[in-house]
Amino acid sequence: MAEIERKRGFWYSGPRRDDVVWPTLKARLLEELPEEAVSGVDAASSKVIGLGSPPGKEVIRSRGLVLGYVQSGKTTNFMAVVAKAVDVGYRLVIVLTGTTENLRTQTQDRINEYLINPCTSILHPLTSVDEDFSVATTADAILSSQSLRSIAVVKKNPARLRRLNKWIKSASATTLQNCPILIIDDEADQASIDVGAQRQSTINGLIRDLLANPKAAYIAYTATPFANLLIDPSVEQDLYPRDFIVDLPRPANYFGAERIFGQMVSGDLDAGVDDGLDVVRLMSDMEVDAVRPPRSKSSLEEWAPDVPEAMDSAIRWFLLATTARRLRSGQAAHSSMLIHTSMLAAAHEKTAEAVVDHLDALSSELATQDSTAEEFRDLWNSESERVGAESFGNRSISFEELLPHLLTTARETKVVVDNYQSTDRLKYDKKHAQTVIVIGGNTLSRGLTLEGLISSYFVRASSAYDTLLQMGRWFGYRVGYEDLIRIWMSAELKSWFLMLSIVEAEIRDEIAIYEVEGKTPAELPVKIRTHPQMSVTSAAKMRSAVTAQVSYSGRRVQTIMFKENDSAWLSNNIKVTRELFTRLLEEGHVESELPGRRRGFSNVSATQVLDYLESYEIHDATKSIDKDAIRRYIQNECAAGDLLRWNIVIMEPLNGSGELDLGLAEKVRMLRRKKMYIPSNDGTANLKAIASTSDRVADLEGGLELVRQSLWLKSTDQISDRQLLQYRQLRETSRLGILCVYPICKESEPRDAAALVEPVENGRAPLSAAEHVIGLCFMFPESRNPRSAVDYVAAAVDADYLETLEDELRAADELDEAKAIEEEKVRA
Repeated sequence: MAEIERKRGFWYSGPRRDDVVWPTLKARLLEELPEEAVSGVDAASSKVIGLGSPPGKEVIRSRGLVLGYVQSGKTTNFMAVVAKAVDVGYRLVIVLTGTTENLRTQTQDRINEYLINPCTSILHPLTSVDEDFSVATTADAILSSQSLRSIAVVKKNPARLRRLNKWIKSASATTLQNCPILIIDDEADQASIDVGAQRQSTINGLIRDLLANPKAAYIAYTATPFANLLIDPSVEQDLYPRDFIVDLPRPANYFGAERIFGQMVSGDLDAGVDDGLDVVRLMSDMEVDAVRPPRSKSSLEEWAPDVPEAMDSAIRWFLLATTARRLRSGQAAHSSMLIHTSMLAAAHEKTAEAVVDHLDALSSELATQDSTAEEFRDLWNSESERVGAESFGNRSISFEELLPHLLTTARETKVVVDNYQSTDRLKYDKKHAQTVIVIGGNTLSRGLTLEGLISSYFVRASSAYDTLLQMGRWFGYRVGYEDLIRIWMSAELKSWFLMLSIVEAEIRDEIAIYEVEGKTPAELPVKIRTHPQMSVTSAAKMRSAVTAQVSYSGRRVQTIMFKENDSAWLSNNIKVTRELFTRLLEEGHVESELPGRRRGFSNVSATQVLDYLESYEIHDATKSIDKDAIRRYIQNECAAGDLLRWNIVIMEPLNGSGELDLGLAEKVRMLRRKKMYIPSNDGTANLKAIASTSDRVADLEGGLELVRQSLWLKSTDQISDRQLLQYRQLRETSRLGILCVYPICKESEPRDAAALVEPVENGRAPLSAAEHVIGLCFMFPESRNPRSAVDYVAAAVDADYLETLEDELRAADELDEAKAIEEEKVRA
């Protein structure tokens, strides 16, 4: 097993002098990428090869997973793995490429260009850009050759996988015993996992059939591993990555969820939280409803969508930004806009008709130079002011420079529908730059790269982590036009993407433990943070998961949403906080009990904390902090002997005058916070985050410098929450809870007075609450009690929608089956 190899040390020491394919690929990559980037690909691919099984073993059964980022270059990494695998002796490489033909074609094209064409004397293709698997030559003739290496790029489609399995099984037992097979499963969380539904179960079974060969290694590639990590590890034949998980490093210049949507945790109490780039634009709920198609087929046939306000802005911006890119570089390059409102193919055509008409109207207006030019001007000037070109080192361009070229861009823009029914599919010609508005669903939300994506209009609703992240086609590299990318979406979707940036970072922290502690996923499963409004993956894919529970072990849970205009609601939280402090003082506590500089109380009973939690008001919309779940978790921990005592820290600024009476000897100084600007008519103020990473040790003396010294860190090293947890565990014998109380001034004006004139959408606006705000953050230590987790109910899955999508996937399979039969007739 690969696990034994891992414990003994890597069998693979790196590329050898007589290797052929990897040196060829490396030379090509060095023509396109910086040397440092190629060295990173080299190191990561060698690590993946070394964690797998050597091809000379009598039996190969290894299962692994490589975690990349959405639109980050996973294909380059697995091409490097393929190159090294065939160099060391793997004879057959099967690359599974998702469920759509355009993704398969895109992957095949890259493998041809980078691997097969430069090494035709060694690499034998079993598929082509035009044809999926339907080989006529006998398997023995190909697989028994000691010098030949074969590559098949195959869709995860029942018809193709059956043909591939049948062909391999036609080889003799001797041939198969001497034929190491490597299966690369790209977009491995899609279609590969047994979810009980007929189609997916079939594909999972066919992949298992491939792995039943005597020497078959499996490596899953995905940026959204949630479903893969929930596969039942006890089923040895299934695809759980029991031997290894490798987390690819985030490349430089990569635009991911965290960079676009920001963080929910502040690095510093006074500096505030990172809000990400100001590139997300919100659309009204009314518009979201208008562009979503009706569910029933009869209503869909009568549906006649138009182009509402936000979609109009997104299209105008696409024309402006594309023109700006051309002027900056002096040449045309691929430029794309994504419109993703539904998974239903019939809806794509209707939306496309409306977009074509709208684009024609804009072209006509530009040609006559009427008032539409002013709308373009206002949009360009306002957006350029919000995200300046100079912040990325790009050249600023005035509207006067753009205007003469806008009409040309508009006339060159094509509207393309890309789904399983399309005949005119999305294709980027290497010789001719494409300027396209792409409308689609499933084919666009998995793996497919949209070249030069600048403008995205996105309303597709999904509450599953993996589906949402995969839809983020705007993640990737945007060198030279970083300031031009824009995304239009609903406020709810934006908040979910923000949550996912946290989940993604935590999973990578979990995976880092494997390397540090020398463990495998079979020994230590990855924990995935849950969210009460969302499911980790589809309910079907979670069927092998342990009963869904939520644990607050090692977590920070903070209140971030408040009823800004509700004086009674806000006053209650001030009142109950004052009453808590008064009770503690009456018990004999003093407000200076903490060893550090902050006021607060030490060794407070869990009963006091639970009573306070019960009386404190939490906003109904703050789904990430559930009073009942926290109460039950604390009670479970107390029953096990932990969280019996708490430190309560008053997180007031260290300087300034006191303003709020909380029953202490002196009034409490208050923080000033701005709220997120999210249009709302319910009076909700969302502060996004109130806690900073360093607050984990706010009750201790010495601060972060002492932590750095204790953990042997440099003064310039950033300290993670995990390291602060580690520091506390080193110095504490019992598991102590921390409750941080944040007094926030009701009028938290932004520092820049000019920003008071008009709140900035998607940025920050002044807080103007009816009363002062009391925020809380519960800091939990890592639990020693395996039974402390509390039950969690996942979001309901829309069965009607899933059935409709399943029908479309089944129709796509039938079309492909017919195509495969036709290809075989031609060959015969």
